[in-house]
Formats: sequence, structure tokens, C-alpha cells
Amino acid sequence: MKNISGLALVAFGLLHSLIALVNPGAIGFSDIWKEIADVGIIDAVKSDSLRIWGYYWFLMPGFFVIIYGLLCHWVENQLNSLLPSFVGWGLLLVACFGIVLDINTGFWLVLLVAINAIVASQPNAQSHQSGSVQNRND
Repeated sequence: MKNISGLALVAFGLLHSLIALVNPGAIGFSDIWKEIADVGIIDAVKSDSLRIWGYYWFLMPGFFVIIYGLLCHWVENQLNSLLPSFVGWGLLLVACFGIVLDINTGFWLVLLVAINAIVASQPNAQSHQSGSVQNRND
């Protein structure tokens, strides 16, 4: 598997955030910015305004997924290291939980990244075997 988990997470986080910012009506939050402005923007997220609260919790995870994806990309490409297996397993648990609660969800994409991260986190057996053969010949 390729070291694309980080970039995939960045792409999904950007998509999530851009949809929320540019076209909130596509996800059921039309006129949400007017509602936020009407309550005064500062401390607008309140339990008595479930639409603003729901929008906030749709928007914010996208930003965190971008940051998490950048960290994974950095580990994969700048450190030239495998992601720890807990990254893939953690994403798998979150994705499965999200899918169970809502079948029609973007967590299916996270599931694909999780599987890739799990497989990519395993040391390649073929490279270990070729390394041990080379060491024997030395």
C-alpha cells in the first residue's frame, strides 16, 4: 500500500470544511450564517440553538482532520517512516462507529483510509526477506 493516508485525510478534511463554509445549504444548513450573525457571532454555539450547534460540529472536525492528515503526511514523507498501526486501527474504530450510526455518511471514505493505514503500517515482509538474504551473502 502507498503512503497516501495523510494526503487522503487532508483532502477529506478540506472537502468537509469547504462544503460547510461555501455551501452549507448542501448539508441542511442554509442561512446558517444569518442565524449566527443574528445571535451575535461571539458565543453563538449554544445548546438552545441546535442548528448552530450542529453546524459547528460539522465544520470543526474538518479542520482537525486536515491537521491530523498533515501530521500523518509528515510522518510518512518527511520522516520516511511508517505510520504507527494505532493510527489505522483508531481510524477504523471511528469510521465503523460513524457508519453504524449513519449508513449514508462520509465515514466510508475514512474506512478506506483506515484500511490503507493498517496495511501500510505493517513492515513489508518482502523487503525484510531480501535484506536477510543480502546479509547472509555478505
